[in-house]
Amino acid sequence: MSHTTRGDAAMAGEAGPTVTVAIACYNQAHFLGDAISSILVQQRLPDAIIVVDDGSTDDTKAVASAHAGVACLHQRNAGLSAARNTALAAARTSHILFLDADDRLWPGALAHALGCFAVMPDIAFAYGGYRNVAVDLAPIALCPPVSKPDAFIGLLHDNFIGMHGTVLYDVAKLRGIGGFDKSLRSCEDYDVYLKLARDYPITCYPEIGADYRRHGASMSASAARMSRIARQVLERQIDRGLTAEQLLAARAGIAFNRRHYSYQLIGMIRRQPIAFPQLVWAGLQHDRRFAFRLIGAALSALRRKAR
Repeated sequence: MSHTTRGDAAMAGEAGPTVTVAIACYNQAHFLGDAISSILVQQRLPDAIIVVDDGSTDDTKAVASAHAGVACLHQRNAGLSAARNTALAAARTSHILFLDADDRLWPGALAHALGCFAVMPDIAFAYGGYRNVAVDLAPIALCPPVSKPDAFIGLLHDNFIGMHGTVLYDVAKLRGIGGFDKSLRSCEDYDVYLKLARDYPITCYPEIGADYRRHGASMSASAARMSRIARQVLERQIDRGLTAEQLLAARAGIAFNRRHYSYQLIGMIRRQPIAFPQLVWAGLQHDRRFAFRLIGAALSALRRKAR
């Protein structure tokens, strides 16, 4: 006799919604316990918790195994997208949320997101707001969710969702687009948002869903890389064919990302003047207007100082 889990039944449409929370972890065992604890105090508890150990060399497996009911899957290091796809393939629920190992859910996150699906069952995903916090979870800023009248056009112009850890997906729809693109070193969540929002409605809940830890020193070329990959993601949408309005939004999005990441690099220059040559070179490589933006920022700083 075969055994049918609650998640299997939900996937077959025989029961109410079920949820997996998945955590991809690579050498972040020192944060992982916090992430799991935030899942275990949800107002609406998940039906499954999966930790994918992406080839960690720290205590990731031991931390995950210390929590009853947490499944820990180990794989050779293959990157964030591959780890998420491993969890997606293993999930036996109707919905899935991917929480980064260094972030935390707020207690109402799953309940609020599932409430969106109860009202709009055809959506591909629901997302919420988030709070930026320091490494020690000291609050930095609240970021309420942003909603757009036309989500696809809005996403072409700008990735307004902000934090992937608040996003609850319909598993079947996410599998239908092939999950996360393993060829992308970043912006893999943005790529998924665009693919799903192109074909399905999406929505948000107004509450804060998670804490987003801000920490660590960025690599000098990370902003330029992010801009380059964001452009690649948008160009893929252009290649699929867009209406005139959508094409205008995509081109504006490419310009927005180039400008946004240029000013990120300029911010790094202020904080890390010793890295000036590398940062300027990275900026010039990705934005032909970078020198003008840098000069403009320097003049603005001088004017503020002179007041």
